[in-house]
Amino acid sequence: MASLNSMVKRVSGLAGTHDLNDWETDFVNSIAEQTDDGDNTTSLTEKQITVLERIHSKHFSG
Repeated sequence: MASLNSMVKRVSGLAGTHDLNDWETDFVNSIAEQTDDGDNTTSLTEKQITVLERIHSKHFSG
């Protein structure tokens, strides 16, 4: 599985596209801001990590 940093960077690239619904876009933007665009993910809660992993696997499972 990808690191949290790379997951944040990848999913934040989807913000503003039709790939994410409005809630996911808000979540991704919030996570990107909270983590300095994925550079510092230590503040993420377990719940945020679970949602991030779900969004990431939905779009980047390969």
